[in-house]
Amino acid sequence: MTSPLHLIAHIDAQPGQAEAVEAALRELVAASRSEPGCLQYDLHRDRADALRFVMLETWRDDAALAAHQATTHYRHFGDAHGSRLKGVTLTLLEHLA
Repeated sequence: MTSPLHLIAHIDAQPGQAEAVEAALRELVAASRSEPGCLQYDLHRDRADALRFVMLETWRDDAALAAHQATTHYRHFGDAHGSRLKGVTLTLLEHLA
């Protein structure tokens, strides 16, 4: 049996774009949570940096994450809001204990 895949996404907004990025991320959360392989998709904001959003994600497996990254809503977020972002860092985690 495959273990769930955990991912942390750090999404940094450009100055002056945090509200627009947050609104777009909220839409992405709603759509992503309905995907069959999504076990967790939670949006947070860094308390020390108002321009940084953190997404905590858990997917059933690698295939579920790949399917998510191929969805229209995921691709639309990048295409429509990429210019509002300073950067995105994805960290895939390996569960140890």
